[in-house]
Amino acid sequence: MRRLLLLSVVCAVLAAPAASGNGSPYSPGLAGWDGVVASNGAVRFVTLGAGGRTNVARIQVRTGRVLGSRLVRGQYGIPIVTYDGTTGGLSGDGRTLVVASYGPLPGTSGITRFLRLDARTLRPGRAIELEGSWSYDTISPDGTRVYLIEHLAAAPSPRYRVRVYDLAARRLLQQSVIDKAASDAIMRGEPATRATSADGRWAYTLYARQKHAPFIHALDTVQRRAYCIDLPLELGRSQQMALRLRFAKGAALEVMTRRGVTLAAMDTQTFVVREERS
Repeated sequence: MRRLLLLSVVCAVLAAPAASGNGSPYSPGLAGWDGVVASNGAVRFVTLGAGGRTNVARIQVRTGRVLGSRLVRGQYGIPIVTYDGTTGGLSGDGRTLVVASYGPLPGTSGITRFLRLDARTLRPGRAIELEGSWSYDTISPDGTRVYLIEHLAAAPSPRYRVRVYDLAARRLLQQSVIDKAASDAIMRGEPATRATSADGRWAYTLYARQKHAPFIHALDTVQRRAYCIDLPLELGRSQQMALRLRFAKGAALEVMTRRGVTLAAMDTQTFVVREERS
């Protein structure tokens, strides 16, 4: 696998406790370790390289039985969206799968490709070819829109923007996904982990930062809205990278350690965060 491209995330800040921004500026990798699993846990999708082609397979989780496979032209993989290995590409309704290629380095010439497949038949649609450096972020629950990161410049001063590709119209929408109330302040981080709502509408990504507290980036894939919410946690970067997200009862999204200790909880309706004290 090609060496992973490590860039910083940039997100505009609002007044505490909420911050505003527009997502991750990169994808940590492709060909996710365990593929991507449907929201009901019944089916897993994986990709395997086959020379200049890719074998996409649909596998029953319980038995390991291959339910179907398709050999497609080009080199694609299941996109990894955070450093803990969380994968994406499957719409909330389970009908659309998007796989991605590696793109060129930001600021260099080249093309990044994405491919939409019918998740039930694995029949591919027309490949999406975009000039420049792009990566997959998430997809709307009905599979009609894919959220992509356009990389404009690499580190040490990365620049990026979140764009939306309309799959039905086969076109890239002009408007970027940003919080209109954002200030000019900048914060940086790395996507450590992600949790997605059961219907696939909301993607919550926790970002770790070197000199500041972590934050959660909340992306509404239906209304095309993005928010960043600061977390009241005094942790070093390595501790932040080890955090995990879990949905709890009600509208709570819990921030936990790897040992399962809850450190904070965010109300997904109001974005209010409370710190859990032992």
